[in-house]
Amino acid sequence: MTDSALILAGHGSHISPNTAGVVWSYVDRLRALGAAGEVTACFWKEPPALNQVLDTVKATQIFVVPVFTAQGYFTASVIPSEMALPRPVTRRDGKTITLARPLGEHPAMTRVVRNIVRVHIDEHNLDRADTAVAIIGHGTRRNPNSRATTRYQAKVLRDMNWVGEVVDVYLDDEPEIQSIYRTTSAGNIIALPYFLAPGSHVSIDVPRALGLSDRAAPQTVAGRKIFYTQSLSGDESICSAIHELALEAGLPVCRDSDSRSWRGFPKAGRHSLVKALKERTNQKKPLQFGQVMVTEKRVWHCDNDACSTPMSSAAQLRARLREDPFRPLLTSADLPAGWHVDLDRPAQAHAVLETIYPGLVADWAAKHQGNFLAEPLKVTSERQIGMFKGIHNLAAELIERTVAKVCGACVRQPTWWQGEPKSDLPCKAACNYWLSNAAKLGESAL
Repeated sequence: MTDSALILAGHGSHISPNTAGVVWSYVDRLRALGAAGEVTACFWKEPPALNQVLDTVKATQIFVVPVFTAQGYFTASVIPSEMALPRPVTRRDGKTITLARPLGEHPAMTRVVRNIVRVHIDEHNLDRADTAVAIIGHGTRRNPNSRATTRYQAKVLRDMNWVGEVVDVYLDDEPEIQSIYRTTSAGNIIALPYFLAPGSHVSIDVPRALGLSDRAAPQTVAGRKIFYTQSLSGDESICSAIHELALEAGLPVCRDSDSRSWRGFPKAGRHSLVKALKERTNQKKPLQFGQVMVTEKRVWHCDNDACSTPMSSAAQLRARLREDPFRPLLTSADLPAGWHVDLDRPAQAHAVLETIYPGLVADWAAKHQGNFLAEPLKVTSERQIGMFKGIHNLAAELIERTVAKVCGACVRQPTWWQGEPKSDLPCKAACNYWLSNAAKLGESAL
């Protein structure tokens, strides 16, 4: 167990805290279970990035579970490309990285769908013969296989002959969501968003496509009663399914459960941090890490006033710092103040910093050890397989404007653009948030 790491790979969002928030909640539970010596997450749109998370763990046996509902574009293309995993099992630098099947392929997902439908039928006393179920997937025209899991869930439900009609529709593919009003005739429609998190797709995009004024149910649209359900994330079996997929991929079985906070975090950089804190204790001054002050006994915001709220767990601290208001760039220099964490031992400081700035301690330590290597924008750009490919060809003036806008509001130095790291908090590569802003600026310049 101590030489194993479990990484949950998700999508993340620049709009909603819930997309990555659900994945982090699974991480918290898997850490409490002692599922692996190190448990963390990585994302396409939020830190820690897919292409950097492997640097944050020390284990030689690493297992990556894609927390996606389908084997599609992200699981088959983006994750392997960003994490440099050309095969299901990749060996390099003395480590073995195993890419497990995505969550959507676990049998538990069928039970989750069936239970959500059953609850709505029972709660609203619906006539099953006069009820249609629409399984709503994301889909993408970039990979037709992304529809397979949603289509399968619809087929299983249809074969049960449990309701009058069952269809599968898609937010970004065919058949489109609005088609349910043409392809079904039942008076009641249970619209089930086949998404893992209650993010912007579930709360905004899908209801809008359905013609709903809000998410309250039932509503009448086109003469039909629409019952819009929750996403899949609320089901207790999801976390167990993630763990089972990791075990199936070869994660060693561990029974070392520990519900105490600040356990099971990535370990890269921890030794260097503890050493630095000891030196600072001898000097009788705290270590400043971004907008955070750290000693062997406490972590707090550098702008705290006399009163601050104690935080006792990663979940509590994470909710305080990223949800209200939502901060898509966790290293932006607008970290909320008014909190502190008291430590039982110096090593916990590393876990707290991992919660505040995921993945940053590893880069901080690499810089202090003299082995930090940045990835030039051209390399990042050429690795892309989607909309960001070739973004280094933007006019230098547009790139500089994006650096000023995004990196100027970040506690990290954009070493990938400015060269030799001068800050204690270097940035290895252009993040998704930077790439998104650069792409938008490039489009507006056309």
